Amino acid sequence: MTSRAFVKAAKLGLAAVGIVASLAAVGGVALAQAPELTPNAPPAAGAAPPAADAAPTAAQLDKGRMIFTDYGCAQCHSLGDAGATGHVGPSLDGNPNITQAFVVDRVTNGQGMMPSFASQLTPDEINTVAAYVAKVAMK
Repeated sequence: MTSRAFVKAAKLGLAAVGIVASLAAVGGVALAQAPELTPNAPPAAGAAPPAADAAPTAAQLDKGRMIFTDYGCAQCHSLGDAGATGHVGPSLDGNPNITQAFVVDRVTNGQGMMPSFASQLTPDEINTVAAYVAKVAMK
């Protein structure tokens, strides 16, 4: 197989995975909402502990928005406050199950197509983006 054919096959494979994930979300069960993925379950080992449930300040929301956009979250997820319109991962708007602890767990450990960001973000940055997403996701 030539390198050009390999690249074409890889792109087609990634497109197919995106289509499957989108179809799952349209079918009513987004990957982050699957019943076996209970958002109230305790975070996995090694997950950053969620910050206190105090309402984030405007500065913290701005920092969370910056982390969300700078680390490519908007490429996969849709989130109105961030102007994100991604279609690969589940939409974060309108999901009442999105809690700060749930987002901390997913960002720290990843799951399915969602990669772990534990090696790229500090626990404080993970808590900041989680507080931001939990606060601004239109519920």
